Amino acid sequence: MTTTYVAFRSSDDLHQTTDGFIQRMRDGASKPEPKVVEKIMTTFIDEALDAFFLQPAAMSGLSGTQKRLVQVASDTISKATRLVIGRSARKMDLEQNKAAAEYMDEIRFPGPDHAYWYVAFPISDPLAAQGRGLADMAEDGTTNAAARDEMVAYLRGVTDEALKWYFNKPIALLGFGPILRKVADVGVDTTRRASYGVINKVIPNLDDEQFLQSAVYYRSMQITR
Repeated sequence: MTTTYVAFRSSDDLHQTTDGFIQRMRDGASKPEPKVVEKIMTTFIDEALDAFFLQPAAMSGLSGTQKRLVQVASDTISKATRLVIGRSARKMDLEQNKAAAEYMDEIRFPGPDHAYWYVAFPISDPLAAQGRGLADMAEDGTTNAAARDEMVAYLRGVTDEALKWYFNKPIALLGFGPILRKVADVGVDTTRRASYGVINKVIPNLDDEQFLQSAVYYRSMQITR
């Protein structure tokens, strides 16, 4: 049985820093590593925003106004998540560091011959089929308003899964207290609203070529294994 993931390729810096942290936690680390956790998470956020927002904006040839909308959303999410990361990393004890290490290992897998690594989360078969269908539709030249509505729905579905795997699951796993939980909830809400906002504003106004490039790019983020 196979599972489809939405994935982006991790930089060597992110992979090596994460891998070292995971190994130290498994090898009996005696103290938490807040600076390392903060570095891993801020680097991850930067790379995720690049993969989900900035790269597709550049590749699909968005207008200046559209690119600014994407950049504002990316900056908003970056600011909100960095606040959560900064506060939570300093508060995590050793057991929470160990739990975080295991979770980091859960959301990554190697590329061919372990030449590089992906950061990824699983999506349902219907959602995966929806994303693939959008690219097929665009390549066939069928890109009407209904197709754009379908892309909005797909990207909102991917957003919801990303928030579940990148925020809600680790927050629940780490068992934050009420104050940190509130900070995290605000960060999640801000990220969802910013993501939905840019999707709703940009996707319906894509021309046919922009739609095609966007659909093909998002299909390329799917990996089945």
